[in-house]
Amino acid sequence: MIAVSRKYTAIGGKSRAGGYTVLELMLAVAIVAIVAGFAVPSFLSTIRANRTVTINNELVSALTLARSEAIKRGNRVTVCPTADQVSCLAGGTWESGWIVFDDPAGAGAVDSGETILRVWEAATGGTTIRAAASFSDFVSFVGSGETRATPSNTDSFYVCNQEGELANGRTITVGVIGYAKTQKGAAACP
Repeated sequence: MIAVSRKYTAIGGKSRAGGYTVLELMLAVAIVAIVAGFAVPSFLSTIRANRTVTINNELVSALTLARSEAIKRGNRVTVCPTADQVSCLAGGTWESGWIVFDDPAGAGAVDSGETILRVWEAATGGTTIRAAASFSDFVSFVGSGETRATPSNTDSFYVCNQEGELANGRTITVGVIGYAKTQKGAAACP
């Protein structure tokens, strides 16, 4: 540790070296604590917002990959939620992870002989991802790049932080032509 000292002149005109007093040190620590008290909550909010955006972007990249692979292969490619990274999970909770797989049978589930193209791990930090009714179990893209789901070919995903703040969530809307559009704010958070 480097010692910090200062020189000052005493009343008698003699110069002597001295350090910081305990009072000065305590004042400096108090100021740092006050500043940190304001900064930490803001910093945590920024971390939650960045996590939400990152997970949102990962889901959009999965949807984009599935669409481009469907066009490239000329057959159906599906994205579905998964808990074990090898099979689909029903129910609309996507935060446990998701997979993109070649789905020529069009069943919306990984069948024998179908290839898993990419796996995404579970969302972190309490982030939730919910799909609206049509995309609750899966969303598929056909060779033209259009979506196929039940009962409608267009719907949304809602990505929310652990606080469930609608304003800080994200909504991913996938249209019938297969284009995924993101907007700030979520219509629903669990």
